Amino acid sequence: MTEDQDAKTLAATPAALDSPTMAGTPPSAAGSGPLPTVGLSMAASVVMHSEQAARARAFFALTAGMTLVAAAFMPFVPGPPLLRALAMSLCGTVVIIGIVVVRMLKNESRYTARLATLLGVVFGITGELALFYFGLFTAAAMVLPLGVYFFGLSESPRAATTTYIVGAVFYATLSVGVVTGILPDLGPMPISHLPAAWRWFFVVMTQVVFVTTFFLARSSRRATQAAIARVERATRQIQQRDALLVEARGELDRAQRPGEGRYTGETLAGYTLGEVVGRGGMGEVYRAENLETGALAAVKLLHPMILSDADQVKRFVREAEIAEKVASPFVARVLQAGLSPSGLPYVAMELLLGHDLAWHLRKSTRLPLGRVAELVEHAAKALVAIREAGIVHRDLKPHNLVLHEGDPRVWKVLDFGVSRYEAAGSTMTHGALVGTPSYMAPEQVRLESVDHRTDLYALANVIYRALTGKPAFVGDDIAGVLYNVVHTPPPQPGAIVRLPADVELVLAIAMAKAPADRFQKAEELAEAFRLAAKGDLDPKTRERGRRMVAKYPWSAAELRAAG
Repeated sequence: MTEDQDAKTLAATPAALDSPTMAGTPPSAAGSGPLPTVGLSMAASVVMHSEQAARARAFFALTAGMTLVAAAFMPFVPGPPLLRALAMSLCGTVVIIGIVVVRMLKNESRYTARLATLLGVVFGITGELALFYFGLFTAAAMVLPLGVYFFGLSESPRAATTTYIVGAVFYATLSVGVVTGILPDLGPMPISHLPAAWRWFFVVMTQVVFVTTFFLARSSRRATQAAIARVERATRQIQQRDALLVEARGELDRAQRPGEGRYTGETLAGYTLGEVVGRGGMGEVYRAENLETGALAAVKLLHPMILSDADQVKRFVREAEIAEKVASPFVARVLQAGLSPSGLPYVAMELLLGHDLAWHLRKSTRLPLGRVAELVEHAAKALVAIREAGIVHRDLKPHNLVLHEGDPRVWKVLDFGVSRYEAAGSTMTHGALVGTPSYMAPEQVRLESVDHRTDLYALANVIYRALTGKPAFVGDDIAGVLYNVVHTPPPQPGAIVRLPADVELVLAIAMAKAPADRFQKAEELAEAFRLAAKGDLDPKTRERGRRMVAKYPWSAAELRAAG
């Protein structure tokens, strides 16, 4: 639901429809850091993998054919019989490997990064040993750059690098052995008669050719991925524009009937979809009624155009999965999730009757201390449940706190769109800046590890906003806000609005820059705020708050409210 909506009913969706949350934004958005790497959709990745498997079949088939030609000359070329027999057996091994791989890769799913690495190492060592008989510095060596280029195109950077290093080092060992006389030069064009400078030139230039070929292959791989990504983006934009054009008339018609959506009146998973109670860029949220029980729910459906964005679909599904793991009356409940008959993901959640904190703050600027104390108590209990489920919310803010006007009246936390599992580090935004800038903790901005204390910092920012009517951190742009979050303290709350001194001390602890200086659990923050609101803060916490004020002094505020 957008900030300008004034509906009485708020759907507890697992993702804010038009919430100003930064998700998947690279550090460069904050003013520094590298550009994001090229990412491909699942479909493009499957295509690239299929192409790699097909190329592998062709490469090993051709290599087996070339090796057979080389082996056919073995009986006619001179050389020690024992070494000739060994070389022929190595050629046979290469042929067998090629045949086996070609047959195996008829099933493309068998071609994995581990298999590519294994084949590269085995094939490289075996081929170079066979090449030793023909001469390391003869025309036969021209086949090696082909192998370097092929394995350099591997979809796994680790497989490509491993096979290149093993092959290059093994060949360097053999060639240096020949140049120094440790190993015999068996080829028809030995270089032992050449000056030492020429011999070492051949050794070095061969490695230069290898490394150049390898980097050419990796560059080609990246260029292909980038080209596919550009085509995907262009295709997605065209699809979205087409979808918008097709639906434009329907949207105009629905504008005349604000309560209706494209699926109003339809039945989905045992629910009859009624009026739209939320609409945004990702989808629509419907008031729904259970056909069997008559119970009301909120059902969110993604826009059809979003289906072309695999990351958005994954995020939507993941939100529901995470929300289902948190059992608390202070967290919006997920009732069920799945796919509609047309293939659109949906989530059915409890219907919240009321408004989010952002709406309340737009109406009255700030909340009385007693109402903020109630908010802190309920939000803290939600964060306890979230912590016990092993989850870090990472985006607690006024838009994600809803006052449910039910029986009883309760504040509820929603939107797990950028949450992560604390222990496993599971996230779709690894290495990316996620959250809402004004409510981020310093460790989020620095892309360090986050935990329960990160959510407590966000809650402290929410408290600050609700009490003072102003955000703790502002700036001319996002980069400015993020800089202030990390490096500058917020204005003193008591210089903006009259507050009990104990409340300021609690905020000083809760908003400390270092996680170790903050409250370590939501229960501690809630209890300290409850006592501070009554002026009964215990001496130990009061002294701790004074130490935090000394360590992180408040910045000066320009205005002081009258009351």
